[in-house]
Amino acid sequence: MKINKWLISCLLLTSQAMAQQASIFQYGFARVADNNKTWYIDRKGAKAFDEIIGYWHPVSVTAEGNLQVDEKEQMLLVRQNGKTGAVTNEGEWLLPPVYDTISLEWKVYLSLYKDGKMTYADTHGKLLLPMVFDSVGILDVLHFDVKEKGKWGVYGVAEKQLVIPAVYDAIDYCGGCGSKSDYVFAEKNGKWGVLNLKNEILAPFEYEHNHYMMRSDNWVLCFKKNRQEVALNLDNKKEYAAPEYTQMDVIGNGLLKAEKNGHYGLIGPKGDVVADFNYDDIASPYPEWTNGPYIRLTKNKKSGIIGENGQVVLPLIYDGDIICYGNYFVVPVNGNYNLLDTTGKKLLAVNYNEITDFENPSREQLFKLKQKAIYGFYNPSLRKLVPPAFFEIDDAPWQGCLTVSYQEKKGVYSADGRMLIPMAYKSLNALTSRWWTVEKATGVGIWDVKQQRELIPATFYNVDLLPGDSTLLLATKRDVYVKGLYNGKGQLVLPLRYSGIMEAGNNLYLLASDANNKRSYTIFNSRTLQQTPLAYDDVMVTGQQDILIVTKGNKKGLMHATGQVILPPTYEDIIYLKNKVFNLQTVGEDQTVAFGYADSTGKVIVPPVYAYYGGGYPGVEDSLYLPITQRGKEDGQMKFGLVDFQGTVVLPVIYDRILREENGRGFLVEVNHQFTVLNAHAQPVTTQTFDDVMIDPTTPYTATVISYESPLLCRKGDTYRYLLADGTFLPLTAKEVIPFEADPAYGIPAL
Repeated sequence: MKINKWLISCLLLTSQAMAQQASIFQYGFARVADNNKTWYIDRKGAKAFDEIIGYWHPVSVTAEGNLQVDEKEQMLLVRQNGKTGAVTNEGEWLLPPVYDTISLEWKVYLSLYKDGKMTYADTHGKLLLPMVFDSVGILDVLHFDVKEKGKWGVYGVAEKQLVIPAVYDAIDYCGGCGSKSDYVFAEKNGKWGVLNLKNEILAPFEYEHNHYMMRSDNWVLCFKKNRQEVALNLDNKKEYAAPEYTQMDVIGNGLLKAEKNGHYGLIGPKGDVVADFNYDDIASPYPEWTNGPYIRLTKNKKSGIIGENGQVVLPLIYDGDIICYGNYFVVPVNGNYNLLDTTGKKLLAVNYNEITDFENPSREQLFKLKQKAIYGFYNPSLRKLVPPAFFEIDDAPWQGCLTVSYQEKKGVYSADGRMLIPMAYKSLNALTSRWWTVEKATGVGIWDVKQQRELIPATFYNVDLLPGDSTLLLATKRDVYVKGLYNGKGQLVLPLRYSGIMEAGNNLYLLASDANNKRSYTIFNSRTLQQTPLAYDDVMVTGQQDILIVTKGNKKGLMHATGQVILPPTYEDIIYLKNKVFNLQTVGEDQTVAFGYADSTGKVIVPPVYAYYGGGYPGVEDSLYLPITQRGKEDGQMKFGLVDFQGTVVLPVIYDRILREENGRGFLVEVNHQFTVLNAHAQPVTTQTFDDVMIDPTTPYTATVISYESPLLCRKGDTYRYLLADGTFLPLTAKEVIPFEADPAYGIPAL
């Protein structure tokens, strides 16, 4: 029998038309209900899914390997006919509703289950391997351990196939190792072995195994044989085990430390003996969580250092532990410490109570030296010593610098041992690598590192770089808080008499000064140092660069920061808008306020003939249009309209309300309690009007900017219908509005 697709479609739409309740559209879907049944429809009105289970934000990996969460994007986990899927916040299917379950794992992967099979996807819905395996584990981003017909293997993402066939009883892997492993541990017939990712046997299936002491190099420490611990070298295939070898561990860059005949020795990554078995102890000389090419040996209570090749670096003559920092060694000497290089040369003329590294990888290596309670520092690459003279030494904000302090006085040294700022200040802060703010009891000033002097005396309330011009310094006097400017030579460019120095444009500044109970204004050019007095009663900077609002005789106008008049001061008020337009206001003979608009060139876009909205500024910022308002002749109520940026009337001033959709989708306009839906170009979507248009119920009634999605749920009388962007309707009617979420009190749960 031939299937009539059109008939099926009609039957589907007819069933949807029976819905008695409906919600607004969100995330591309709306919830509808009928006879105690509820489901979600898509923008075409077709049933999409039954319920929303939860949501997650997708993640991506940055170039540095860090996870980055996209908070703006939200994926919805949904259920349809008992199956699970996912959709984007744009209403598109991310994963079809064909899965038994979907869950978010470690905020990075989606685990998908279907008909006894499983797979993983990333948080954007991309499947990482096919849905053909009974169970899947994650080894790394390119390899998955998979179970098929009761056996385990490894699937390679790049190869798009099993790189290790599923013939093993179990698979294990060192997923947390610093360097990713190129082999796995596999179990066969109750015994474990090692396979590379080409299914080649690296270690025979002869061992017992537990997931501990996992590594990814040549050494295997997680095996036992006959319940005895075994260290296995994958390079020479040799086993190291009791009774010959005990107390085994890997230290340094892959060296096996083991005890033999009561003494310790070292075996290299390829199985060669690096240090004979005649030492009392062998250990890493590095601070915790660091590593390197040197190993500390101890014998007869004497310590020394060898390289990972077994060559002696420091002989066994030192009493106590030796600590290694890079290519330098802190060694104990008669209860104190000294610093040696890799040749064994002593670098310090005297011994110190304590020697530690600053551990700052962003600059050259420095050592902090402690003598009793006093600190100094040493630069080994330059062989430069600053003897202990400070209570504290810390890294400074600028690379290579150190802040030092003594008896609550602070200073700055360079890493090469030069004093940059003497210890004479309460606090210090770097403005640039050359200029530092310094504070004394007398106030704040500027220290010039290059000139080695107080460029500006420490007598001010504050000193900072001039915004927009880093060659000048803005100083604020104490007590009276007037401002002035200094140049890089410490010369006073502007005297300390200005109540305000505000950036007005490119290298242009508005100066305000007060004298004889009168404020005066001047334009200052920071490059030419030219000053241009302004004959205005008040001057204000705006958000539009180079444009000032000026006042003369209680009237306002616009002026360019260069002094050129843009609009003469004939307006009652001028307000700057974010969209590079100015709102102009005038007062008529009847004392009513009228407004219009001008652009940043001074061109009057709309003459000030419209009645000012008493409820506040009627601006629609960041829009294609500007509002205009007028009082109705009959009822005296405020009416609204729109003009474009050329002043052309787009909507006449006849509307009680104009609501702009914040994402540029269009407008809702109301007149005489009837709504019309407009598109982004302010054209009616349909000639039909509505008693109400449903939007987010949390939107306040006084809002002028709203958010909604199409289709729009519109009410005419007692009936609700969904209006599409082309002016047609979905074939579904409802009698009641319900929330988008089944339980809005709790919201959609996060996965």
